[in-house]
Amino acid sequence: MKVIIARHAETSENVKEINIGRDVDPLLTDIGKQQAKKLADFLKKEDIHFVYISPQKRAVHTAQEVLKHHPGAKVAEIAHLKEQNLGIYESLPKHEWKKIKAKASEPFHLFKPPKGENYVELKARVGAFFDNLVSRHEHDTVFLVSHGSALGILYLHIFDKEITEENYKMYRPENTAITILEIFKSADWRKTVKVHTLNSLEHLH
Repeated sequence: MKVIIARHAETSENVKEINIGRDVDPLLTDIGKQQAKKLADFLKKEDIHFVYISPQKRAVHTAQEVLKHHPGAKVAEIAHLKEQNLGIYESLPKHEWKKIKAKASEPFHLFKPPKGENYVELKARVGAFFDNLVSRHEHDTVFLVSHGSALGILYLHIFDKEITEENYKMYRPENTAITILEIFKSADWRKTVKVHTLNSLEHLH
């Protein structure tokens, strides 16, 4: 399986440094729309068979640009690919969010916003989807569009890394960052992962 993974393009909340999670649904900025077009142009030569998208607008609108070049691809919106549920901290300025996490008594991976989800729960959600993806698309090229935190944690699942703040920051993608992986179906598929590119922004330049 060849899997191409991208984070959605820039939104107004990204620019304002505001937390946007599962329940906030901003649109792309003008720069974000250009990023999506550049992403689409970069991927137009790929033979994409299946597209899985977070149902949140910023992911859908990003994917729509790519799909203009792949009209025959089968498309599905997948709730498992939504952003982390930030609970009562949705729409909080990021500097305030960082202060709250710094004061938390729980370790990084277990910190859970009230009415939200922690990174362990997020990993279980995105990881379960990806495991199923590997089992069903052995010979396909698949394209995923999701979100910064969801993808940062998904990469920790794929590369079998611990959920630590250092690892999370290392793998969390920027807007429209592209990862291209080749995975061979096996009892332990993580050992077969071949990385072609990881969180690349080459297409924006």
